[in-house]
Amino acid sequence: MRKLFVYILTALTLASCEVIPVEDRFIPVETRTSVRRHVLLEFTGFRCVNCPTAAELAQTLEETYEGQLYTVSLHPASNPFTQGLYDYTCPAADSIYQWMNGTATTPFPAGNINIQRFEGDYFVNMNTWATMVYDAMQDTVAPYIRCTSAIADTAQKQAKVLIEYVPSLEANVACWLVEDSVLGVQAMPDGTVNTNYYHRHVLRAAGNNNPFGKQISGNSAEMQIPVSIPEGCNPRHCSVIALLLDKNDFHILNAHETTLDIRTNY
Repeated sequence: MRKLFVYILTALTLASCEVIPVEDRFIPVETRTSVRRHVLLEFTGFRCVNCPTAAELAQTLEETYEGQLYTVSLHPASNPFTQGLYDYTCPAADSIYQWMNGTATTPFPAGNINIQRFEGDYFVNMNTWATMVYDAMQDTVAPYIRCTSAIADTAQKQAKVLIEYVPSLEANVACWLVEDSVLGVQAMPDGTVNTNYYHRHVLRAAGNNNPFGKQISGNSAEMQIPVSIPEGCNPRHCSVIALLLDKNDFHILNAHETTLDIRTNY
């Protein structure tokens, strides 16, 4: 009986120590997450008399949700509120605007959170922005993305942006160049024209000239994106926003902003 017990125990031990082929082993999927950061898109124009009030609201919301909300001001050329002697438009702003079905009759100011529909609409009246942003803030965790470096060559008018992200995610990686405190002209609510108006968080360009970015491929965990700095843009007032976007409808999954590291002929 004792020998039989030993034989059984030996057989069980050998079975439990069976070597499993590598291809059959459990391989964990990368699920790294980070704090969810949201993007408030503010569609505006220098001829829009109500847009300064909306800009103040956007700034208040960004300060209220500090570190969790980035505001980006877009001046799309397709809307007449941006057309005239003064030009704060850029192709990236117009591409986003047209993707969201913006037209020449879309009323400004208009807002959006994360390129998503709010109650069926992309463009939301500023009276609803606070509610829209509050609802978005209930999502606090998202896939990891981080801008690890953003170096601007002021001589060549180019920036190189290195973005780190979750490699196994099916998404697009994009980069937006945003300039703050752009001194210019703005029609005001009282009917006057302010020639010393500071436009905040103005979208100036997109990496690779594509605001919707490039799809993640393979097992790479980082991407370097070139960004051209347009004429008249002051890189010392600029930051870049790295974005993860859904590859199908381009809604923003997460974002991370950092200022430009200014160099010459790097």
